[in-house]
Amino acid sequence: MSAGAIRAGVAIFVIGLLFIWLIGPIGNACPDVDKLPSGSEGSSAPSFAPPLTRTCTYSTPDGTQARRRYVPVLDVVALLFVAGLVGGAIGLARAGRGTSARAREPERAPGPPRVADEDDTRHERDTHQRERARQERQERRRG
Repeated sequence: MSAGAIRAGVAIFVIGLLFIWLIGPIGNACPDVDKLPSGSEGSSAPSFAPPLTRTCTYSTPDGTQARRRYVPVLDVVALLFVAGLVGGAIGLARAGRGTSARAREPERAPGPPRVADEDDTRHERDTHQRERARQERQERRRG
């Protein structure tokens, strides 16, 4: 997976996490309101101690109020799934286009032709002499 796809997935996750925490969860804002007597209400607000939690304030018809903190775990799991889908889609789209312009190696201009120097000819001569000596030894061994 490309670095751009990973960055996009992380950005989606971080922005979504801040949205869930500061603005409102995806699902039920106050999950325990069903356990209270009928006519009870609940309101949700972000909690800064500890961060990424939300505080629900419940009020019953007789005037009783209660608070409870909770972490929107299911919302975070759904957000991870969405961020993974977005990152995967970007990675597949990038893979379909081929290599990026940065990944390609720049073309080099042809340089001047290489001129053989004395070391090159000496090396070739030594290699040729070694090969000839090896062949002569093999012929002597054969008979």
